Formats: sequence, C-alpha cells, structure tokens
Amino acid sequence: MPKAPRRCPEPGCPHLIKHRRYCPEHTPSWNVPSGWTRPPGWDSDRRTVLERDHGICHICGKPGADTVDHLIPQSAGGPDRLDNYAAVHDRVPPHCHRTKTHQDRSRHAR
Repeated sequence: MPKAPRRCPEPGCPHLIKHRRYCPEHTPSWNVPSGWTRPPGWDSDRRTVLERDHGICHICGKPGADTVDHLIPQSAGGPDRLDNYAAVHDRVPPHCHRTKTHQDRSRHAR
C-alpha cells in the first residue's frame, strides 16, 4: 500500500511530501562549494585507504564504501594524512559521507 503524503517536518511549513525528508524548499543544496581541493597524491591515498579498510564504511560499518573521508574535517584542522582518512559511502546508498558533511556544515554554521 502506498504511503500517504505527510507534512514537511520544518516548523511552520505547510508543504506535503512523499518519499523525502523535507520539501524542496527545506532540502539543503549540494551546489554550495566546499572549498576542498585534492591534495597531492590523493588518487593513490584514496586507493590505499579503500584497500586498507576493505571497503567498509567507517560510519555505518557496511561494505561498499566508494570514497575516502577526513575523520577530522579539514575545516576543523584535520590533516591530509593516511591516519586521518577512512573509507565511506558517498556516491552509493546510504550516502554516509553526504550526511556527515551536511551535519558538519550545520555545526560550523551555528
């Protein structure tokens, strides 16, 4: 049986939604530039970390991680070193990296 529409959880928002967390008006945009640039040796480090971590996401613990995340974000002074990198889901569900990045940005915006 299909789900019924529900209200956007943003306080005071009158929009009804289905199959999403928030209405388009309250969904954060991914078009905001992060300012991150690839450090020297990134491609090699990325492959090394994915092999080291056996493709297991450091956030959810499930296999299939497809990229590498800074454990301590660069915005908080995290270095570009192998011991500060961990495998994470980004382009494939459950998109743990995107969720973590959004949470980090929300914390720093306050």
